[in-house]
Amino acid sequence: MVLDKKTGKKIKAGIGRKEISDALKEFYKESLEPKFDQIDSKFEQIDKRFDRMDARLDQQDACSERIEKKLEEHDEKFRDIFTHFDEIYKRFERLETEYYAISSAIDRMEKNLERIEKKLDGEISTREFLEKEIFDLKGRVQILNNRIEEIENQLKGVP
Repeated sequence: MVLDKKTGKKIKAGIGRKEISDALKEFYKESLEPKFDQIDSKFEQIDKRFDRMDARLDQQDACSERIEKKLEEHDEKFRDIFTHFDEIYKRFERLETEYYAISSAIDRMEKNLERIEKKLDGEISTREFLEKEIFDLKGRVQILNNRIEEIENQLKGVP
């Protein structure tokens, strides 16, 4: 029952529970259900987009894994290269040390060779002098031999 405001009397209401329920069901079907269907449709579209995005992300993950694997391979190769460079640098250091040792030895040899050359120059001068003296002595001996022969010839001729 409903109270009439003008008369103040109670009036029997014409709408019952069933009518309200039916009206609500009809309102739901006509107004809310299409909206919910639209929302469901939108969610399905969004789900499809998410599925495509998931597929793309899976592809990206696979690609990223391949890239990371390649990067690890390259890192390993670079480590190998750096190890080789370290070995080369060690060899260069040894070669440099040997170079300085050889260079010092050559300097010492050159100094010794200069000393020997000076001595050899002195010896050559002495030898040249001695050769000249020997040549002179041979000449003198020849002269003496000639004089001895003359004297011997003179002595043979004396009775």
